[in-house]
Amino acid sequence: MVDGTLTADQHDMRGTNAVEDSPHVQVILSSINLGAIPYFDGSVAIPYSTDDVSVRRVRFHIDRLVEDFPLLFCPSRIVDALEMNLFLEHRYCGKFLRPKSGGNANLLGGVIVKTIKSLANSLCGYLSWLIDANIDWHEVNVVAEGDKAKEWLPPYRYKAYLIERVVKGEISRDTGNLYLNHVRQFYEWALRTKRIERIPFKYKHMAIRRRRKDGDYDFLFHTVQDERVQRIQTSDLTIPKKYKSKAGALNVLAPFSSEELEWLFKSKYMQIESRRLWAELSVSCGLRADEVARFPEDAVESPSLSNKGAFPVKIIGKFTKERTILVPRFMMERLWQFKNSPERLRRAAKWDLHYGTNKARNLFLNRSGKAINTGSITNISTKVASELAVSGIKFNKSFHDLRSTFATTLAKFMIENHLPLGFIQYRLMSLMGHDNFSTTLKYINFSRDVTFEKQMQDWINRIFSDLRPFLEKEAKARANEVKA
Repeated sequence: MVDGTLTADQHDMRGTNAVEDSPHVQVILSSINLGAIPYFDGSVAIPYSTDDVSVRRVRFHIDRLVEDFPLLFCPSRIVDALEMNLFLEHRYCGKFLRPKSGGNANLLGGVIVKTIKSLANSLCGYLSWLIDANIDWHEVNVVAEGDKAKEWLPPYRYKAYLIERVVKGEISRDTGNLYLNHVRQFYEWALRTKRIERIPFKYKHMAIRRRRKDGDYDFLFHTVQDERVQRIQTSDLTIPKKYKSKAGALNVLAPFSSEELEWLFKSKYMQIESRRLWAELSVSCGLRADEVARFPEDAVESPSLSNKGAFPVKIIGKFTKERTILVPRFMMERLWQFKNSPERLRRAAKWDLHYGTNKARNLFLNRSGKAINTGSITNISTKVASELAVSGIKFNKSFHDLRSTFATTLAKFMIENHLPLGFIQYRLMSLMGHDNFSTTLKYINFSRDVTFEKQMQDWINRIFSDLRPFLEKEAKARANEVKA
């Protein structure tokens, strides 16, 4: 979108920028202008129109261009898609549900583009389901009072559909609740903007106990006052805890074996250097796909100028939390060579033409000189699986399984090198960016139970040997702090 009008290329919805496809709906990443003080300036012909028709062109006194903004496209439900797109715009511009104090916001006061993409993907799934079920999302009135009557409303029927997917193991319960949360937000916005006359689900207030961070000690009763009561608002439009995935379907650690790693890296699809680096960053540093996509160029340095075995790098992870990862020396050497390769330098020059030299570049850029799409990274496992299937090899790993491989193998490496258990727990949790220790503990327990074959053990030692001196030194320092 340029000056408020769609370009011909953006009307062609078969482009490569779709982040999620369904039989009916697409999410298209577009450059749009969310400027201030709009006005009409002349007219422009409608692309692909056989009639001599034109529309007035919208311009802004203050331009605010947003790159890679997700927009829903649905030929059979154009009005519904436009309404959902307006909801996304209002969330981005801070006109609805502004981020809480301390949350990550954009310059307009709304949520960041990454959050908008998540919302768009959720609404894409909801709109696709509405089309399949031949339902109008505006249906918010029940014919009679009672729980049975409300189950026929679109949000509750969608909830039942998601529960089926959770039970089958197609999605996790958390993922299903995320979809429902985004659908709830859309309906709340629709009520605020008077598109519907009531909310089609119920809210209730409940009290929950949370542990206090100060941990005040009550000397009178000799107990730790470590809990506080907080009242929160919740909805009945959630998937109850009793619905779980089939055993083994989800939430099971699935690290790569040495054979599977060999299949991945020897495949034809993975012979392009950037693709290999995406996978190597995940398996040697524990990065998620979106963290690989945003890996900062400035973090890459020449190892020849330093004697460090591990290079600390700050990255922005899940929920925009900052954490420090450790890049092994051999990996930093690979990144340095890639950063200064002729093709990478050409793409960096295109980035400068787009954004100027003041905006920090990501390490990985597409052919147009823009940030690489996360979907391009996660898609490598699907491409490799298709290639291997021709040879009769069943490859069912995901890109995220590379991160699981990092966690389990690093835990095994630290245990076998006799590092203190407390340090292993602390270091793995911080490197992975986990909020809850229970999540980290799964990897540690798994690493204790599994026995790797010699080829895999040799690979583990080769990957993490650069980190050993750094980890041992840090473990000793923390032990001395505890004694002091």
